[in-house]
Amino acid sequence: MPGETDILTSFLERAGAYAPAKVLMAAAKLGLLSPPFMSLTPDSFARDHGISSRGTRLLLNALVALGIYEKKRDVYTLRENIQTLLERFPGLVQDLVHNDHLYDVWGRLEEGIRSGKSVPPTEEEKKRYPASLAVFLRAMKAHAEYIVSELLSEVSWPGIRSLLDIGGGGGGFALALTKDLPGLKVVIADLPDAVRLTEEILSEEETGDRITCVSCNAYRDPLPEGPFDRVLISHLIHTYPEDENRQLLRKAASRLRPGGDLLLLDYFLNEDETGPREAVLFRLLMMIGTPEGDCYPLSAALEWVKQAGLVPAKTLPLPRGNSLLIARKPLE
Repeated sequence: MPGETDILTSFLERAGAYAPAKVLMAAAKLGLLSPPFMSLTPDSFARDHGISSRGTRLLLNALVALGIYEKKRDVYTLRENIQTLLERFPGLVQDLVHNDHLYDVWGRLEEGIRSGKSVPPTEEEKKRYPASLAVFLRAMKAHAEYIVSELLSEVSWPGIRSLLDIGGGGGGFALALTKDLPGLKVVIADLPDAVRLTEEILSEEETGDRITCVSCNAYRDPLPEGPFDRVLISHLIHTYPEDENRQLLRKAASRLRPGGDLLLLDYFLNEDETGPREAVLFRLLMMIGTPEGDCYPLSAALEWVKQAGLVPAKTLPLPRGNSLLIARKPLE
């Protein structure tokens, strides 16, 4: 059993967890986690980037303490395991920058709890929106890269030739799936600003005609015409209220071929709404940062897909608090 000192230490570490998080975010924004991954000195890095040598040294020493860099005399080198991680997931840096933007939202938590509703962004945050959206979409691309291996291994793909990715801005799933599944074509449906930026991201890759983007508000506009073998809705429903999600799932079901299926990926809560940890925390973020967003119990999502005329086939827990619900459209 942990003693009082251990409990106190753990409690205080949680209370101060923002400090190492901000160190990582600052390192990402300043370029200390981006290629080329070369050994450096604080003075040389500061001179090349026009920043303080003292501040750089203190930040690098903190990164050493966190196990991100190692230090020999006055030379700092990114640890090999961290370099391998950043090379494997290049979008991780954008993910950290996105988390830095979310830090401002979390700062409004107490106000949101007092009011029980969303807290409007500051004027400075509004001015940052175009840049923040670009970072957000690249972060979403990174999130897809973290989890796509589970989709490929846990979900059956033979016979799946067409996929509608609703809210798939950033193109993460579309890119990863088409690379691994040569016969697959994907249509991404998202809002106009997201589509414009997603097309920029896709232009950096060789996708041919296998990925196309359609501008639409999936909750208001008609969805791209099907039928599709599969529809993917990933991390979208937590931004909208229950009645609108019910309508979206009905629209999604109408675009499936008979025998096709829906993949619904999100942070679903357990029945007493105290887990998974990531979902419970994310729910607070939705309360602060969205007018009507929420995280929902898996049981609610199961009821929605049934009302959409689909048959729940499988639910899977996935890494980092994610859950996947698979539901099939009956054969006519």
